Amino acid sequence: MKKSFKTTIAILLLVTILAGTVGCSNTGETSSSSNNGTDGTGAGREKGSIVMSMDWPLFIDPAVGSKGSDSVAALNMYDTLIFPNSDGTISTHVAENWDVSDDSTVYTFHLRDDVIFHSGNKLTASDVKFSMDRLMNIGEGFAYLFTDVVQEVKVIDDQTVQFILKVPSGTFTSILTRLYILDEETVRAHINPVGSYGENGDYGKEWLLVNDAGSGPYKVREMKTEEYLVMERYADYWAGWEEKAPESIKILGGLDGTAVRTMISRGELDITNDAQTPEAYDAMDAMDGVDVTRSLNGVNVNLMLNTKKAPTDDVHVSRAMAYAIDRDSIINNIYIGGKKSTGPVVAGMAAAALTEDDMPYNFSMEMALEELKQSKYYDQLTAGKMAISFTWCSEGGLQQEKLALFIQASMAEIGVDVEITGKPFATMMTDAQTAETTPNASIVSFAPAYLDAGSILKTRYHSSSCGSWEQMEWLQDNKIDSMISDALVIVDQKERNDKYKEIGKELVELCPTIWLFDSATRCAYRSNYIEVWPAVEKSIEGESFLYAMGYQYYFRDFRIAG
Repeated sequence: MKKSFKTTIAILLLVTILAGTVGCSNTGETSSSSNNGTDGTGAGREKGSIVMSMDWPLFIDPAVGSKGSDSVAALNMYDTLIFPNSDGTISTHVAENWDVSDDSTVYTFHLRDDVIFHSGNKLTASDVKFSMDRLMNIGEGFAYLFTDVVQEVKVIDDQTVQFILKVPSGTFTSILTRLYILDEETVRAHINPVGSYGENGDYGKEWLLVNDAGSGPYKVREMKTEEYLVMERYADYWAGWEEKAPESIKILGGLDGTAVRTMISRGELDITNDAQTPEAYDAMDAMDGVDVTRSLNGVNVNLMLNTKKAPTDDVHVSRAMAYAIDRDSIINNIYIGGKKSTGPVVAGMAAAALTEDDMPYNFSMEMALEELKQSKYYDQLTAGKMAISFTWCSEGGLQQEKLALFIQASMAEIGVDVEITGKPFATMMTDAQTAETTPNASIVSFAPAYLDAGSILKTRYHSSSCGSWEQMEWLQDNKIDSMISDALVIVDQKERNDKYKEIGKELVELCPTIWLFDSATRCAYRSNYIEVWPAVEKSIEGESFLYAMGYQYYFRDFRIAG
C-alpha cells in the first residue's frame, strides 16, 4: 500500500476571490453614500457578522447545490475528508491520513475521533458512507463527480472508511473536496417517508432546504429561501477558533445595484457580488474604507450552444458564430481586464490548457460568412425565416445585457437574427433540464469543482452532466465521453494533462461552445472592517495561488475589526 498525507496538484493558476460568479450573479447600478462605520453594526445587522451578497437561488443541501453560492454555504457548514489549500495542494482534515492501493482503486481513510456534529453526535465512518450513498442516490449537485468512479463504500470500523473504485483514479482525493459529510442520525430523523428514494423517502431533502446536518465551523441559524441565509459560529468546532473570527455570516440574494451601493456605504454590507457595473465599482472604490479587488479568477465565460436544436445543431452555424464575435472588443469594452479563452480549460491551468495557436476562431466576418454558407440552414437564416434563441442571465446585470446585445449585433452583420431574452438564473436552470427547452445559446460562467482540468471537461462535456446548467450544449458525443473517461483514470499527471489537451482540440473542432473569455471579476469589500481575508492578502502580495470553487470564502480564516 502507498501512504499519502499530502498530494500536490501541479497547476499554476492565479485565482482570486470571486468564484461565487459561477452560474450567474446579482447586479445593478446607481448611487448613494453614507457613513461607513468599522464596528460591523450598521443598521439591520449584528456585531461580529459578515454580510455579503451572492448569486441566488441558494441550495444549502450538499447533495443538491453545486454552483458558487451553494459551495460557499456547504464548505462553511460541513466538513470534508481532506481540505484544498491555496497553494494547489490538499491536506488532512477529517481524515488524519489515508492509504492508496498500488493500482489506485482502493482508498482507505483513517478519521479523527474528535469531530462532533452540530447535533452533538460524533462523526464516524458510517456518516461518511451515508453521505456518499445519499449523494449518489439523489444524483444531483456534485454527484456526477462520483457516479462513474465509486463502486462501493465500506465501513471498516468507526474511524476507518474505504472507497472501492470502479477504475483507477489519480484525482480521487481532489474530488473528495466535494463530499460533504452529513450527520446520518439527524438526517434520518427528519426524513419524510413520502419521497422518491424508496425506503429513504425524501432522504431529508425537504428538511435540508432550510437546516444543516454538518460538523463545519458554522451552522444554520435561519434560512429564508427567497431572501437570505444566516450562519452562526459553531462554538465547539473541533479545529477551534482564533480571536476576531466572524461570529456569523449573512448571505443575501436578490439585491439590485442601488441596494448594494447603499448598503456598503452604510456599513450594512461587507462584500458585494461580482456583477456590478464598472461605474458602480468606481463609486464604491471612492468610498472611505471600501476597496475593490479585480483579478483573473479561474472562471470561464461560455456561450453554450445547444447541439440538439436547429440551427445550432449544425457545426457550421456554431463556427460562424465563433468567427463573428470579436472577443477583443468584449474584454476591452465590456468585461474589462478579462483574457481571451483558448478553449474549454482556463488558461491558468497551463499544463492542461490549449494555447492561442490551438484556437482557430479569431474574429473574421469573412470566415464567419464562409462557414455560414456551408450550413444547411443558410437560406432560412439569411431570409429571416429562422432565428437563434439566446438567453442571458438577468442577474448578470447591465454588463451581461451589453454582452448579449453585442453578440446579437455581431450576428446581424452576417444576416442572422438572434432573439435575446434575459431570464433569472433559476429559470435558466429549469430550461436546461431538457434539450427541447434549452435555448440555442446561453451565456453561463463556469469554474471547476476541484483543482484538475478533468473537473472542467467531465462537468462541461461528458454526457452524464446533460440536463444541468453546467452543460446546455447537450453534446452527448460518444468519442468525447470515452476520451474524458480514459483521461480520468490516468494516474500520471503529465500523461493525464496531455490527454486533456487532446480532448480540448477535439472540442474546438466540434465547437459546441464559444469560449468567450476567462473572467477578471471584481468585488467591493469593507477593508476597514475585514482585517484579514486570506485570498485578498495573497492577491495584494502578488502570490500565485489557487482556490477550489468557493473556498476563498472559508470564513473561519477571516478576521474582522472590533
